[in-house]
Amino acid sequence: MKAYVFNRINDCGLREVPVPKIRNDEVLIEVKYCGICGTDVHIKKGDFFCKEGIILGHEFSGIVKKVGEEAKRISIGDHVVGDPMTPCFKCNYCQAGLMNYCIELPGIGVNKNGAFAEFIAVPATNIYKINKKTPLDIVAVAEPLSCCIHGIDLLKLKAGENIIVIGDGPIGLIMIQLAKLAGAAKIVIIGAEKNKKDLALSLGADHYIKYNKKNIKNEVNKYFNNCKIDNIIEAVGLQETLELSLKLKTYGTKILWFSVAAPQIKVQISPYEIFSQEIKLMGSLMNPFTMQRAVSLIESTKINIRSLITNYFPLVDIEKAFLTYKEDLKRIKIMIKI
Repeated sequence: MKAYVFNRINDCGLREVPVPKIRNDEVLIEVKYCGICGTDVHIKKGDFFCKEGIILGHEFSGIVKKVGEEAKRISIGDHVVGDPMTPCFKCNYCQAGLMNYCIELPGIGVNKNGAFAEFIAVPATNIYKINKKTPLDIVAVAEPLSCCIHGIDLLKLKAGENIIVIGDGPIGLIMIQLAKLAGAAKIVIIGAEKNKKDLALSLGADHYIKYNKKNIKNEVNKYFNNCKIDNIIEAVGLQETLELSLKLKTYGTKILWFSVAAPQIKVQISPYEIFSQEIKLMGSLMNPFTMQRAVSLIESTKINIRSLITNYFPLVDIEKAFLTYKEDLKRIKIMIKI
């Protein structure tokens, strides 16, 4: 089969590799769609660890082709989506129910073969069956959606609170939808691309601010009438956007740094301001126990994924897809169709 393999930093390519054999507790999935994630881009550049020789890709959906003897709840022909998180279930973190801290993570597409391939072997515990009426390209976005749900959970966003989302990529556009579903009273998105303004407003944002404005803080204060900012999500991963989240805070703001920033990025923080303003600054790691909720949201059509998928590429053109990710400022979610 064809597969997109990470050889080493800045060295990835399509290879002919054997179709994987499954263990008794695994299923073989014929991959139909796999989304390009920012993490895949970080891996290619060397900003995120990946085991050499691993097939990349972790946002995937497909159809079950083989079932191991111990995978009783899965049947051949099932439409499924995969959770890439493969905890060991043995370390102290796993035993405490903190699977996203597992010492062996991350999993599929990083240290276990991923889904930029025609077939993938996946533990049955990582498979979620979906309604066959749900398009497989849409449900492939369940994994990033599940990560966003975890982020919203960490914020403990309450109905009636306000929120600012920095970033108008797929994550930012998912976050504003989740904020709306959670009952946020005012949702502001700060984005870099004017062409995404109408989409952001249609998905639930109440106000759009262009990122290159010099007086973003003044516009934010004006919109909120100089009142408290309850929540801020940073979903870009640049030093300047991380610093912007700190500049926009007020007393009591909860700040979620959701993005995967490059390891070399450093941001100055005033401990006194964190103390004196009771700022809650947090990160968000992966998607513990939120995958089923993501699938349910997609199946219910209460979240709009279709409008986020802007580009489709066949597996043989995956390098063109990564180039589009880098250079096309209008793209949102790029999907590899296997």
